[in-house]
Amino acid sequence: MIRIDRRYNGPPDSAHGGYACGLVAARARRMLATGGDLVVQLHAPPPLDTGLRTARSGKRVHVWHGEELIATASPRAAVAGPVDFVPPAVAEHAMRRYEGHRSHPFPTCFVCGPDHRDGPRLAPGPVPGPGNRVACVWTPDAADGDGTGAVTEESVWAVLDCPGGWTLDPLRGPLVLGRMTARVSALPRVGEAVVVVGRGVPGDGKVLTCTTALFRRDGTELGRAVATWVRSAPTGTPQDRKVGSS
Repeated sequence: MIRIDRRYNGPPDSAHGGYACGLVAARARRMLATGGDLVVQLHAPPPLDTGLRTARSGKRVHVWHGEELIATASPRAAVAGPVDFVPPAVAEHAMRRYEGHRSHPFPTCFVCGPDHRDGPRLAPGPVPGPGNRVACVWTPDAADGDGTGAVTEESVWAVLDCPGGWTLDPLRGPLVLGRMTARVSALPRVGEAVVVVGRGVPGDGKVLTCTTALFRRDGTELGRAVATWVRSAPTGTPQDRKVGSS
């Protein structure tokens, strides 16, 4: 069984997509006895504080909530182009221009929601120069750790989720994660400041793709993910907010 604590929400009443995908990938890797890359497809919003059943079917692992299919994990190489490193000072400066401080479709999102009381509150802001990139700095705390000083894999998947989404103009209409593949080559340590960089191409279509990478401060890449996002129908105006409010 998989159970996602309410702390790890994306939209208010469902799990954070990247965190859920990370949990599913870790479970599927054990069930499939593989150390390779996995792609996780979300079929429905993962519920919070609820037991989710996992079942293997050939080379796939399915996650069920009762009779509803929530997610499917299967082996697939992570296909993602390189993301250029952004120096920490540039990333810190970009954080001041994070659009989510002003308006956010899900202001209590675990990873990037400025109103989440117990999350990393990432602030991926636009990076000057060519290409559509955002960057921020993340310093994981003990709540992100596995008890040995390393950060959990699902926390890394979560952090590799939201920043890329902010390159896809989420204020035009809410975006939700549809599919994610991540390759984590090394886990950061609790208390280690790392840089997150997202790259994507906004568009008018309903399905959009972006890439996000995680780096040590010296530019060593720790992980990379490619994600497919789905633009859902707007349900209202994103919440306006002043910079620095909580």
